[in-house]
Amino acid sequence: MLLPSCAHTSAGPALPAAPALPGSLTVKGTRFIKDGKPFFVSGFNYWAGPTLARDGNQAGWDQVRRDLDGLQKAGINMIRTCVATEGPDTEPFRIVPTIQPAMGQYDPAGVGGVMRFAEEVAKRGLYTIMMLNNFWQWSGGFAQYLSWAGAGPIPYPPPAPNGNWDRFQHFVGGFYTNDKAVAASNAYISFLVPKLAQNPVLIWELANEPRGMKNVGVYRKWIDSTARLIKSLSPSQLVTTGSEGQTQTPVYAGLNVVDDHQSAAIDFICFHMWAANWNWIHKENLAGGYPKALERAKKYINEHAAAAAKVGKPILLEEFGFPRDGGSFDPASPVTLRDQYFQEVYALVHSLLPTTPMAGIMPWAWAGDARPLHPGQYWKPGEPFIGDPPHEEQGWYSVFDKDTTLKLITDWSPRIVGTAVTS
Repeated sequence: MLLPSCAHTSAGPALPAAPALPGSLTVKGTRFIKDGKPFFVSGFNYWAGPTLARDGNQAGWDQVRRDLDGLQKAGINMIRTCVATEGPDTEPFRIVPTIQPAMGQYDPAGVGGVMRFAEEVAKRGLYTIMMLNNFWQWSGGFAQYLSWAGAGPIPYPPPAPNGNWDRFQHFVGGFYTNDKAVAASNAYISFLVPKLAQNPVLIWELANEPRGMKNVGVYRKWIDSTARLIKSLSPSQLVTTGSEGQTQTPVYAGLNVVDDHQSAAIDFICFHMWAANWNWIHKENLAGGYPKALERAKKYINEHAAAAAKVGKPILLEEFGFPRDGGSFDPASPVTLRDQYFQEVYALVHSLLPTTPMAGIMPWAWAGDARPLHPGQYWKPGEPFIGDPPHEEQGWYSVFDKDTTLKLITDWSPRIVGTAVTS
């Protein structure tokens, strides 16, 4: 049974009621609502769209429209994309060209790409989560704001030479305590959000996978203050955190899915799930490790549905993926185990929709008809954008238009979207 929305009190004062935008999503208790009825998400991550849509890139714009056509043909009703990229464009393993090549300088062509993309998804009625920052380096994000604010050079993680994930994460965890870095991020929010405040399909996300690390208290204050800033600029659009949820190491990451989503300015909960990245499974032995990885995935999903009931807000499985057979990066390689895994994850999420706060599912990440020029290598400027960001081996988690995974998702979409509820 669904728990009442008052099951756990939200932190901070309640927000004043805002007029709904015609055609927009709202939240009532533990449900997304559209036109007075529960709304369920069959979504997809598609982070490159606004960059491809930038002014002057006709080939990229053509790609965007083909990509959106393919997603909608698969029954997708929500996507998640990146509308904040920070420079300088000479930094390694980054999306380029960037929207903000220097602190406080917003490239008109990049901003134009965001605006054109937002107009296109609105025209299609395709709900879109827009990431406004990033804990990781592949779009600049927190690390770049810290560097601009004088915190020192970015200690890049792998694949940078001598890269260290622990060192990088603790550096980035200092973002919330750096007033200059936070102010620069807020300046971009204050610049962009009002321009799109009347777009009914847009949903704002504070950042991709923010982690509190050793600054948990100030991290949660940042969630609340940043969400309230967005709500002050656009009271009728939904806001979420971008959080991974618990991850495999919640204490190390400084995360707690219940406590991190208490703010009254956060409308719904999100969580991510990464079997290979979190060492639930190893690409060298996918078949052997599969049963245990699937068991852990199911437990993880059920735990997050229960956590959302405690908070009294909807929850969205916003990212998940699985390697290709044999750990291959070749787009022509089979995806037998990935399809089995997706089938199980979709089936579990679907079973939870009627009676828990679970609101939907969004795999990572759409590549459409684009292909990596050098599968298994890292992206270089001028190469096609696929589903794998520049800091990851190209072809790792991308879902291509010829993958059998696409048919599986296409088959599940109407079942997810058409879920019937009795409460």
